Amino acid sequence: MKKKVDFYQVPKNEWQMPIEKGYKMACCDCGLVHSMDFKVIDPETNKVIKNVRTLLRARRHETLTKQLRKSQGITVEQSGLATKEKEETKGGDK
Repeated sequence: MKKKVDFYQVPKNEWQMPIEKGYKMACCDCGLVHSMDFKVIDPETNKVIKNVRTLLRARRHETLTKQLRKSQGITVEQSGLATKEKEETKGGDK
């Protein structure tokens, strides 16, 4: 039986302390769930630092989101979930 995942609605601009591996982030309106992994490295040695935590804050870049959605034919319906526009053939077969 699959375990149900509960998502926390993060307030705008709030910092999160994710787990190192398998952190799940659901986008606010695109309906995608991203699996994210994190590492903290020493800037001098480029080696992973163990037993530390990292902070994460994700925000949508409105202008670039609009540009990307427009270029890929993605629209957002009233339900708030993004969908890809279906191409319709006008005038039948050619």
